[in-house]
Amino acid sequence: MSATGDAEATDDAEATGTALDAFAPAIAADGFAVVGGVLDAATTAAAADALDAVFAAEDDVAPERGWRTEAHRVAYALPAKHPTFLALCTHPGLLGLARAVLDDDAVLAGCNGLTMVPGGAPQRLHRDHPVPTPGTTVYLHLVVALDPFTAANGATRVVPRSHAAPADGDPADQEHRTVALPADAGAVVAYDGALLHAGSANRTDRPRRALHAFFARSWALPHWDLLASLPPDVAAGLDAETRAVLGGDRRVRVWDPVERRVR
Repeated sequence: MSATGDAEATDDAEATGTALDAFAPAIAADGFAVVGGVLDAATTAAAADALDAVFAAEDDVAPERGWRTEAHRVAYALPAKHPTFLALCTHPGLLGLARAVLDDDAVLAGCNGLTMVPGGAPQRLHRDHPVPTPGTTVYLHLVVALDPFTAANGATRVVPRSHAAPADGDPADQEHRTVALPADAGAVVAYDGALLHAGSANRTDRPRRALHAFFARSWALPHWDLLASLPPDVAAGLDAETRAVLGGDRRVRVWDPVERRVR
């Protein structure tokens, strides 16, 4: 497994990689890193098949709900929709990256599937977390390549170090600074949630599929209540680690006026 936060990324995500222990420093300094070999081939293929199944199940509602655009197709709250994604919530490779940056109590704030559609338009540059927090990554976005990411099929592009810059002005004005991040299937393209980024145009005739896992510090507001999104019987049967990663250990204190104590 290797990582790079170098703005001069190459077509081989492994080729310019530094040691994995450089992952957190790369996120802090440059705002992004590419990590190869996080999911093995079998797990990557299973996740791709599961995403295809979720997309097929939502074909009837996707257009009217804006889940398919001229640029991409998206499916939300994947752990509630397919057991493969629920199992991936505690994948050691993904959790290891999240905890390296966000500490051991990091939680999964969102888990979506997205494909850049064949012949589609590029996304506009944007931030997942609109307010940069220089010096502290609050949200970490792990994009798992389920297909190889290439310049032709819509590789994620980023604006290096924009996670530490003021969020003023039009993001489109930063297009000249973008760097495309090719990656092999099973690799992770990781970036600070405040980094300017976007999916690029897919100029091929095949979809470019990805799993988007958003992790957050335990005290940050998650994008989704994934635990509450699960069917009750599934939620009741979760192991302790999965429940914690989905935010089950998060709670605010309550004043009990009868017992006159904090619970």
